[in-house]
Amino acid sequence: MRSGIRGGLLLLVYFVLLLLPSGMSPLVETTEARYGEIAREMIVTGDYLVPRFNGVKHFHKPPLAYWLVAGGMKIFGQNDFGARFFSMVAAILAVWFFQRLARLLLGAEKKALAASLIFSTSLLFLAVARIASTEIYLTCFTLAAQYYLFRQLYGARTPANAILYSLFLGLGFLTKGPIIFLFTLLPFFIAKIVDSDHRAVFSGKEILIGLGVFLAIALPWYLVVVAENPGLLTYFLKVQTVDRVVTDRFRRYEPPWYFFYIFLGTFLPWTFFFLWGLVKTKTFPRRVRILLLYLVVPFIVFTVAKGKHATYILPLYGMAALFTAEAFFRFAMPLGRFLTLVLVTLMGAAPAVAGFLLPELADYRVPLGVASGLGLAVAWGVFRALRSERFLAWVSVGIVLFSVTGYAAFAKVTHHRRGYERLVDHLNQLDPQRQLPPSVSFYRGQLAVMALGAPREVQFQDDGSYRLYYLDTDRDVTDYLADHPALFVVLHPGEIGRFTLQHPLDCNEVYSQRKAAAYLCREPHAPQETAPQP
Repeated sequence: MRSGIRGGLLLLVYFVLLLLPSGMSPLVETTEARYGEIAREMIVTGDYLVPRFNGVKHFHKPPLAYWLVAGGMKIFGQNDFGARFFSMVAAILAVWFFQRLARLLLGAEKKALAASLIFSTSLLFLAVARIASTEIYLTCFTLAAQYYLFRQLYGARTPANAILYSLFLGLGFLTKGPIIFLFTLLPFFIAKIVDSDHRAVFSGKEILIGLGVFLAIALPWYLVVVAENPGLLTYFLKVQTVDRVVTDRFRRYEPPWYFFYIFLGTFLPWTFFFLWGLVKTKTFPRRVRILLLYLVVPFIVFTVAKGKHATYILPLYGMAALFTAEAFFRFAMPLGRFLTLVLVTLMGAAPAVAGFLLPELADYRVPLGVASGLGLAVAWGVFRALRSERFLAWVSVGIVLFSVTGYAAFAKVTHHRRGYERLVDHLNQLDPQRQLPPSVSFYRGQLAVMALGAPREVQFQDDGSYRLYYLDTDRDVTDYLADHPALFVVLHPGEIGRFTLQHPLDCNEVYSQRKAAAYLCREPHAPQETAPQP
């Protein structure tokens, strides 16, 4: 079978396996729920220029990811699958661009296929591919831009490379701002110092054309919203760029070594081969060694930055996979293969074990047992292929099987412990008129009142209408309760006692979960027929 056809079939199968469980889990708080709710509000209001989160202007990110989430919901409806659909499309496009990049940089088709398997089955990529957030889109645009840059370096030189490189830089900028440069331009300029191939890559004319393409894609939205919101330019440059790096303003501080253990844990099971490759870097071809700049430079920046989140480093996994594939074919690494076999075996056994350890999965022990049977059969295949090139393919099958089963199990557990989707379904049955955190607004289909949560940035609000849905002081809550004799309250079960102590209401539990429960609360003498409010 021709390599192109085989690669296309593998992508199709991979896409189906991503899609299958993606609608089973409710949106994860707070990231997915926030993106889903902002996209829902765009659809409802018809305003796709200004992102709003529960009625408040939300300029933390540019709008492209919100537009894509909204596009999925316009096609498939306001549900979990719709919110995540284009994330999985971006994941497939990321793997497709990566395949082309791997063929260009590694040469041999076997190495390119190995690199694609490593990248697409790394645990962090499999997890983020099914999440409605910016990271999977940023990863896609990063790999696409890198492909056209390296095609200009090592393939056919053409002005089209400059145009497409700039196109994807622009899309990345419209997804998450200047962070796209951290994975592309910054290491590129540093590589110019040590690598002659990186010098004189684009002509002056190509640079001007590329700059025009980038500005045409990246800037119009910024120009419009900055013109309409005084002070927004400073907010973008200082708060959302500088402060995220040098301060803990967004409460995401982690120690400097944070990303080391995140990478080591979420690049599994390929971490063993990557680390051995680092030890033997000097034996690698120069073209592969230079790729480490595209991995190490952004990694250092993320390490010294104050604000950290596990998914930030996902766009680095492409370069890590290329480096790992080279190591896999260059060295035998028997210890790495043995440790990988152990890990795949544990992954195979995990579903059945989870069925007995987690009470939420007790009713699913039989299908979980079947999944474990398949997983252990794959582990046997890994054992038999321990010293052959088929080893990598067997391991990839085991990881994908584990990810599908694990995601389905995670969905069941989440529904029982913090399933806002089921909670709101129950509230909707109690209150068909739907007068009720971001997931509640998303599943309720209209804004819910959020009280005493994280401080919101309201400096760009045109009026005070947002206060109808955002209560940031105890006095605001008291005033709101005085006007609503009956309402639903959603909060952690352990907080209801303190709530009723401060606000004397009769609250009856109507839906119980471990981390979030719903209560129907009324004034002590309110008539029972009073309709509950949000």
